[in-house]
Parts: sequence; structure tokens; C-alpha cells
Amino acid sequence: MSLAASAASEVEAILDKPPASIPALDIVVENMELRGKKLGRVEIEAVNRGASTSASESPGEWRLNKFNIIMPEAMLTATGNWLALNDQPAVRRRSVLNFKLDIADSGELLQRFGMGELIRRGKGRLEGQVGWIGSPLSLDYPSMSGKFNVNVESGQFVKADPGIAKLLGVLSLQSLPRRLTLDFRDVFSEGFAFDFVRGDVTIEQGLARTNNLQMSGVNAAVLMEGSADIARETQNIKVVVVPEINAGTASLIATVINPAIGLGTFLAQMFLRKPLMEAATQEFHIDGTWADPKITKIDRKARAQGQAGDSPAGSR
Repeated sequence: MSLAASAASEVEAILDKPPASIPALDIVVENMELRGKKLGRVEIEAVNRGASTSASESPGEWRLNKFNIIMPEAMLTATGNWLALNDQPAVRRRSVLNFKLDIADSGELLQRFGMGELIRRGKGRLEGQVGWIGSPLSLDYPSMSGKFNVNVESGQFVKADPGIAKLLGVLSLQSLPRRLTLDFRDVFSEGFAFDFVRGDVTIEQGLARTNNLQMSGVNAAVLMEGSADIARETQNIKVVVVPEINAGTASLIATVINPAIGLGTFLAQMFLRKPLMEAATQEFHIDGTWADPKITKIDRKARAQGQAGDSPAGSR
């Protein structure tokens, strides 16, 4: 066994114990490999605070002052803690991480973790907080909660089967071309090239939600809102495809959508300013599983007429 593999095995063994019994750590591993994944340089500094053997006192907190993973493709910097919950300290332990992932090449990063070629290039940042029941090395999706912001620029989704990263396969929108007009098939069928992908995501009990995810490309922009069940690998997402009509379209789509306002209000304001854009915009609903997403095209004109007919003015 290599030194890096031995260190990884020791870290896993330590984190399989209750937080109160875990010692302080100051570890640097130059080329760490964990569960078959090469992580690069790993730096860990942690202390045990409030540990007690008394059942009437706090069950203790293992505080992660530094958790850095440095690779050519990205650098993760994080802090957090691992705390035994008071109701069942021997069984329930919650991990929380405040993280920032600076990405130099998102495509190469996904390949490093065995997800295949799903994206080419792409640089940017993911930043936020996430927590779950279990140790820092054992992600538990059903109990996961938190929020993060994503902002990645200058990349392209690759035409490929979803594979391991099934949700990224859904978000690449390669299943949309047969539902789009001919003018837009080439935008998505060979892999959507984006200027940026950005938005805010919240997670509650393993259910990830967004109401302001944007992807902007040369010929079209894509706006999304909805949810994805991480544990069950299902989704319920509304997708709006806005064509690039002129330079005015680009400036509107480049606007950051405030999550407090959401996609619906943003679109209403956009269509008031650019009514021609509304006629060319296409809307879809994606549900089902990540591996087999179901795509339904929504007739926006019929829906708008139906909403008008339901209003007091339309019912007179």
C-alpha cells in the first residue's frame, strides 16, 4: 500500500469513530488517493472542542479549521465541523462544510472523478454551505441540506450519454432538439456551448431547488427553475429557451436573476421590454428520472390565453 493510500485509510478509520473521540489533526498529503479517486494535495487541520465523557454534557464537536484539496483542475477550500447531535449522540452525527471550489477546468475535474467527458473547459466557482447526517467522508443525500451559488464560464456540454453524472446529462439539454424548431437543433444536439452557467441552489432533505439558473450561449439562452431529488435521481424542472434575436437580448439575459424575484417575474419584465422575444421563446417541462427524462413542450400562447380567461376581466 502506498503512503498516500495508507494515510487515506487512516483518515477514514478515524472518521468512523464518534466525534468526541477523534484527536486533533494536522495532516498534509501530497498525492492522496481516496476510494480510487486521486485527490491531489490534501491539507487538514482540525481540533476537538468540548469533548466530554459525561452523558449530561455536550457530546463534543470536531472542528475542521482547514480542509483544502489542491488539484491542477480545481482547488477546494473548506471549513466546518462534525457534531454529535444531543438526542442520539452515539448514532446521529452531523457534518457541516462551508466551502469554495475554484475551478480551472470543469471538464477535466469531472473526468478526474470518473464522470467521463460531460463538459469541455469551463472555469469559475461554486461556493456555499452543505450539511448531512454522517461523517465528513460519508455523504448522506436524504439528510443533506444547504445552499450554494454556481458561476462557471466558457465551456461546452459534450454530446454523451448521462452516465454517472446523470443530472448533468439532463441539464445539457441534449434531449430537447426533437422538441425544438429546426433553427435551434444545432444549438443543443452537438453540445450546448455556454458563455456562462450561473444561479443559486438550495437543498432541503436531499431536494435541490433553484428558481434562477441561467445558461447563456451564442445563439440562445436557457433559463431554469424547479427541483431535483438527489437520492431518487428524479427532477421536476421548467426550462425556457430564449433565442438570441439581437444585442438587446444578450444584455437582458446577462442580467443576474435575483432568487427573491425568481424566473417568472424576470420573464414577465423581460417580455414587457422586448415583446418580440416572447413570441420566439419556447418552454418545456422535464420530469421523470435523470437517466430517462420526460420532455413536454408547453404551449405558452394557449397557457397565457387560459390564464386570461380565468381572470375576472376574462370571465365577463
